Amino acid sequence: MRLSSLIRYAPAAFAFCGLALFAFERASTPAEGQSNFIQDGEAGFVVSDISFVFSGDASETGACPQGLSQNALANLFGREAEPEQQQRFREMLADAELNPCLNPQSAGPDPDFRTVAGHSAPLTGGIDLDGQDSRANGRAAPGTCAHEDFRAANGSRGIDNQFFRVMGCTNGYQPGGQANGFAIEMLTGAWGILIALEGVDDLRNDDEVQVGIYANADPIQLSPAREPVASATYAAIQDPRFRATARGRIVDGVLSTDPVDVRFPSITNGLYLERPLRDARLRMNVGSDGALEGILAGYAPVEELYDFTFGYRDGATAAGELAPVRARAITGLGRAATLGYSCNGVYHALLENADGHPDPATGRCTSISTQYHIRAIPAFVIEAETSSANDDLEQSRSDGAPSY
Repeated sequence: MRLSSLIRYAPAAFAFCGLALFAFERASTPAEGQSNFIQDGEAGFVVSDISFVFSGDASETGACPQGLSQNALANLFGREAEPEQQQRFREMLADAELNPCLNPQSAGPDPDFRTVAGHSAPLTGGIDLDGQDSRANGRAAPGTCAHEDFRAANGSRGIDNQFFRVMGCTNGYQPGGQANGFAIEMLTGAWGILIALEGVDDLRNDDEVQVGIYANADPIQLSPAREPVASATYAAIQDPRFRATARGRIVDGVLSTDPVDVRFPSITNGLYLERPLRDARLRMNVGSDGALEGILAGYAPVEELYDFTFGYRDGATAAGELAPVRARAITGLGRAATLGYSCNGVYHALLENADGHPDPATGRCTSISTQYHIRAIPAFVIEAETSSANDDLEQSRSDGAPSY
């Protein structure tokens, strides 16, 4: 439930204690004809799980006929003797110019980095973002670059997901791989997403619903079994950069929205980052239990996507200053070594496969289609006054959320 009509910039203690109790009491008597998670046409949700929309294991789908990408350490050091490897590693930790994660442009493309071939690997879901079933040798839709679309296991076609093309041949991004475990960061308060609905008249069919997509200032509340708890209270970050509102509609129990730019602050290994998604849209099934489940999709700006997922070039301290080279270097190299890719391989593949927002001067696309499976459970979304986004995330960590 969203209590925007009742809570506006309330002091944090009042919002999370007394008023939250009043909200639960109010929720116990839903209006006639409304589900108990809808009150006066409003509802709130917290995203409790998120993962990339990918395909099955590459060994079974045939998506990677040349095999998977080589492990980053093998790529960086080749057959050098161990002392030389150690010296090279120390140099990369101290000098950004020598570090292929902090300076992927200079390192050049990686011939051992593999990408998904063709469009044969069926995805687990997804959205057609550009309105056509695109082909790499065909005419590009307006505002895009030519690329090969994917199909879903249910037969849907025209799914734009070039991020899968780039990372689908990487060991850590296979089903069950560590890369899809980043939902843990949400549970620890490193980042989070809130969804707020207003103007809901009918959960099956409603031709106009206002959908707020906000950054969450709080860690997700968990049960003793460490499962997200429904109907908990969360404050939306007030910084306007991390708040977006889209026009939506519900058709046959499916909520969908018009495109809107969104951005979320996050923490990785102590580095403060931002996650943008341009022309983002939701397509989610509305469950009878109040849960939303479906797709969040859009176009991630390549340079920023590389920074918050792979290279950490702009990783900052809580004070907003650029973090020391060593902290950024260890994070980038460590992730690459663990997940099995080279930073420069990823960077150049992202540029090569970008399919959104062409640069007016060069015609090259600057963003890449990216899709997520998400699940959101009912929550009380409140408008409590907050400070900076970094302060909010730092506070959520100090309130008991462990570091990831």
